[in-house]
Amino acid sequence: MAVPVDDIDEALHFFCDLLGMEKRKDLVGSDRYAGDRYVEVAPPGSVTALSPYTYYGREPARATIGEYSRVVLRVDDVRQAHRELTAKGIVFETEPFDLHGGTFAALRDPWNNLFVLSDNADF
Repeated sequence: MAVPVDDIDEALHFFCDLLGMEKRKDLVGSDRYAGDRYVEVAPPGSVTALSPYTYYGREPARATIGEYSRVVLRVDDVRQAHRELTAKGIVFETEPFDLHGGTFAALRDPWNNLFVLSDNADF
């Protein structure tokens, strides 16, 4: 899933060092994509990866930074993850809250993209 950002190295720090994801790919483009980096990060064991990218201002990747990403990240305990990530400086949009079937909390990355934490395996 593509996530527009301004800085790939900062994105790697945020997703890997702060959120605990693993870097799976870090490639440099050639030809018309010369200098562009393609990276993938994912929670350990996940089959789905996020791809932070900086070329959001041109086709076919046009996007607006800070749009709701609709990405839900599964954690074992939302409240514990909230405490740990808050201590690392992660900015949360909401405190953890309970809804039918689980606990949720929304956080922002440094580019204002919104992600939701959930402990509901069926969500």
